[in-house]
Amino acid sequence: MSIRKGDTVVVIAGKDKGKKGKVVSVEDGKVTVDGVNIVIKHKKARNQKQKSAREKMASPIDVSNVQILCKCGKATRVAHKINDKGVKNRVCGKCNEILDKKYVKVKEKAKEEVEAEKTEEKTDKKPLQRREVKHTAESKVKKPTGPVKSVEGHRRLGGGS
Repeated sequence: MSIRKGDTVVVIAGKDKGKKGKVVSVEDGKVTVDGVNIVIKHKKARNQKQKSAREKMASPIDVSNVQILCKCGKATRVAHKINDKGVKNRVCGKCNEILDKKYVKVKEKAKEEVEAEKTEEKTDKKPLQRREVKHTAESKVKKPTGPVKSVEGHRRLGGGS
């Protein structure tokens, strides 16, 4: 299935045709979309302390009745493409924009890092502050230089002889 939890979708068939919403859950060919296919569930009071109520809740609709909403603003089918790293991504069928949020975030972070490196190269390097100084010297603990002497008659687990 090409629709996942958290995607923004448009209903293309049924009584709620044209409504947009976010996918709340996906299970067995059905999706639950926030604000779409609202049904009323009657709750009966089981004792005198409880109140009867009419709860409005979103009911699942078939996956074939929704299409994913791309950043280009159009409802589209989902295509799949493999990128240069060998990862399969969901892609908009109309504008070839990547729909996977995780991949897009990683791609944006990489661009920001490249831009940050360019700006660092242009600016003059400031001397490191006291707390930013990196310690490159070896540990001050002295290590024994000679051979280690073993203690005879010493038992590991027992007390005396």
